[in-house]
Amino acid sequence: MSLFIAVATWILLVWPGHAQTGEMRANQSLAPLTEKIVQSVVGIKASAEIPTALGSMYPGIELTDGPSPKTKDVYGAGVIIKAEPGLIVTTNQLINGARRLSVRMADGRQFDAEFVVADERYGLAMLRISASGLTAAPVGRSIDVEPGDFVLAIGSSPGLAQSLSFGIVSALHRSRPGIPCQDLIQTDALLDRGSSGGPLFNLRGEVIGIVTASNGVTDSERAFAIPSDAIDRLFVRMN
Repeated sequence: MSLFIAVATWILLVWPGHAQTGEMRANQSLAPLTEKIVQSVVGIKASAEIPTALGSMYPGIELTDGPSPKTKDVYGAGVIIKAEPGLIVTTNQLINGARRLSVRMADGRQFDAEFVVADERYGLAMLRISASGLTAAPVGRSIDVEPGDFVLAIGSSPGLAQSLSFGIVSALHRSRPGIPCQDLIQTDALLDRGSSGGPLFNLRGEVIGIVTASNGVTDSERAFAIPSDAIDRLFVRMN
């Protein structure tokens, strides 16, 4: 009987017409979702001036040639949440103290960005760019997120194309030294340095968090995100 069941199952899986190749791939791949959401993710470069003597205190950070003070360039990501005004949400930690902000789109275009507003309690910031043809990501309700939910994170490392990671929500209501928000979402998605400030998506393509890290880098074992419900606080501060 067990042999019969095994053979019957095999026939159902491979029988022509049971499932087209494209349909099977769609059920097994996140590529269609990724193609949809990746256009809303941007790379951010925040440039700030620091005294030359402090250069050795920031290992791994680019220091451009020139007279003192030197320029410190920090890289991260952000997500477009309003296309028409060109509004982008990222972490305040990434852009705090920057004298110049530049944004790189998924299609390769680059724009100067202006600071709009920040919320220090949760560590979020909003930027604005003047550009057309933008794709905004819908913002989901982080209050509905539960441990075990599948998530996607997209980052933008300097000199590299956007990178995608997949995982689950590991825990809720976490805190971590160096991060203002005390209600973090923890995920096991593997995040690199360029993911800080970028979005954490659910499988409906909605932003449910903004990736954050202490000291400008992420912990590959324990990654955290600021809940998306905190984004509303930025709009309140704009008014």
